[in-house]
Amino acid sequence: MNKDMYKPIPIYNNVSWDLTSEACHILLISPSGAGKTVFLCYLAAMVLKRGHKILLIDGKNTAFGATFKSIGIQVATNPNEIIVMLENLVEEMEQVYKTHFSSDCIDLDTNFAKLKLSATVLIWDEVLSGLDSGSPEQRKKMTSLLKQLALKSRMSGTGILVLTSQRILSTDLPKSITEQCQTRFLMGANISEEVYHVTLGGYKKDLASGYHGGVGKGYTITPTTGLTYFEAPYMDFSKINFKELLERLVHKNNE
Repeated sequence: MNKDMYKPIPIYNNVSWDLTSEACHILLISPSGAGKTVFLCYLAAMVLKRGHKILLIDGKNTAFGATFKSIGIQVATNPNEIIVMLENLVEEMEQVYKTHFSSDCIDLDTNFAKLKLSATVLIWDEVLSGLDSGSPEQRKKMTSLLKQLALKSRMSGTGILVLTSQRILSTDLPKSITEQCQTRFLMGANISEEVYHVTLGGYKKDLASGYHGGVGKGYTITPTTGLTYFEAPYMDFSKINFKELLERLVHKNNE
């Protein structure tokens, strides 16, 4: 087993992403050009490096999704594919509970890490766009399945969520989903007060040192750090062949 499998993923200073914590689900809000894709590449690579699995929803059929798909990572790009992926993930999650959490010896704080299980992380890039791409019935189905994962996947590790959007309003996603995303990142320079408030709580005008967001820069809030400035880890694609990196990580996990 990978000795670092359950170690938190470092982000910036004392900010990290702990897949085994109550704050495992991520909500990332980042306008176009603010560095979201680079940040997601880092998170995905670190998840794979720790020996876990990645699934990706890329409703806009971007080069980001195509890169992952080209090395065999499952990518959903349309409402039907998204629903099938979510259904399979919920079914897998329920099977993990049935198999590993039904014993009388399970403690209240038992989770997938204590059972030495790997996690499955679902990255849904542009979640609002993906939901809007389906019919009303498909959107309802996708939202229902997403709720189940948000509410139940933390303990099983199957269906840990990374949800991204360029902006978000209070009515865009049910609270049953957003309230489970206890790790939140907001990047970019031109962030409205409303988006800041919905994402992080409070208001930009209340920041003592002023707002200092930009490309790869912004603010995060987690249960352990509270509200703090952060800079996303940078991957220089002129020096790193990201596709080859992913291939090596996936191959290592499959050995």
